[in-house]
Amino acid sequence: MTYDALILGGGPAGLSAAVYLGRFTRSVLVLDAGAGRSSFSQVNENYLGFPDGVTTRELRQLGRKQAERFGVEFKEARVERVERTPSGNFRAFTTEGTYDGRTLLFATGVTDIWPDVPNVREEVGRRVFWCITCDGHRTKEKRIVCIGNTDEAATTTLQFLLFTREIHLVADPDKARFSQTKLAALAEQGIPLHLSRPERLEVPPPGAAGGPAVVCLEDGTALACDLVFSLLGVRPNTQLAREMGLEIDDEGYVVIDEEGYTSLPGVFAAGDLTRMYTQQVASAVHAGAEAAQTMNYYLYADYQKNTDDAAPQEEARGAPPGDR
Repeated sequence: MTYDALILGGGPAGLSAAVYLGRFTRSVLVLDAGAGRSSFSQVNENYLGFPDGVTTRELRQLGRKQAERFGVEFKEARVERVERTPSGNFRAFTTEGTYDGRTLLFATGVTDIWPDVPNVREEVGRRVFWCITCDGHRTKEKRIVCIGNTDEAATTTLQFLLFTREIHLVADPDKARFSQTKLAALAEQGIPLHLSRPERLEVPPPGAAGGPAVVCLEDGTALACDLVFSLLGVRPNTQLAREMGLEIDDEGYVVIDEEGYTSLPGVFAAGDLTRMYTQQVASAVHAGAEAAQTMNYYLYADYQKNTDDAAPQEEARGAPPGDR
């Protein structure tokens, strides 16, 4: 069959869009490989409606269940290629088969860059984090090690002073690019800068009675800490979008307008890979909802659109928010 919408990615943005489109009675298929930020074990404590927090995995499960209630289908598959068909639809070639859709939503997110340390990924959401907005609060009066090489990383490190004074910054001596202004600010605030690569992360064995983690550096320094924050940045997951010819900005993000349109008619994007909003669950859900409403409007027949928007599908644009 040809679906009304193919959604690439089953994180907060993709799931939000799926719920909205399903409620518009559109046929929707979500293609998701089960990876991404929301597949880690961290607890989200700043998303409205969960006073005790909610794990991102549980939020994914709840979102999927909600979307399925409205007829949305899911396929666990990795998308390898997407192309436009001669009929003007879109075809996704995946590890589990080929699927067609009248519209296409990229919600493929970003990939975080982690320190080159063997067991870091296993500790993501437990002792290792990347976002001060999401997890800064949990560092109150804790010992933390930040890992980053840029002024942006130094700035975030200094912002942790809201929560704790026990802070160390670790930077790769070959990649460190700090301005004198930031170096002075770190020194003034008493935050040590270690120019040595992290070699390993030692954590108490499962079942052990607590105890600190230890970030071991190549120069022999051992930094005992409660939490580690990777401030090495992200890579937008936009390879498929590039191959389709979507406009990509200088930092690798998909360019969209305020309604979620990309540079190609019928193709939309939402979430972290667009850089339209801060990389938060709340903003991803909002972006998915906005893109879904625009996609639904795009799918309307001409007689269902505002007069000014009644045009061939190739040129159809979104209606003003109040008219959707």
